[in-house]
Amino acid sequence: MEHTILHGSIIEESDNISLVEFCQICQVDTEWVIALVQEGVLEPIGPEPECWSFSGISLRRALIISRLQQDLDINLAGAALIIELLEERDNLLARTNL
Repeated sequence: MEHTILHGSIIEESDNISLVEFCQICQVDTEWVIALVQEGVLEPIGPEPECWSFSGISLRRALIISRLQQDLDINLAGAALIIELLEERDNLLARTNL
């Protein structure tokens, strides 16, 4: 029986992740991240891509969009809409479960 040891880090919503780390985690290139920023899906911290960092919330959004594009071949605008709807659903569920 073979055993595999996995190592990971927990990224909190308030943690800031550099653009390089963000791209490594999502397994994407910087152009893809820039496109998400231009679409208004991600809000970077910092004035220019070289200085950008992202929150854990942005990481979650990017990972979901990446999966939507890979698995369902959804374009960026469609994926952005799905993210908005999923977050709205989560907000409504949170309010009703008080």
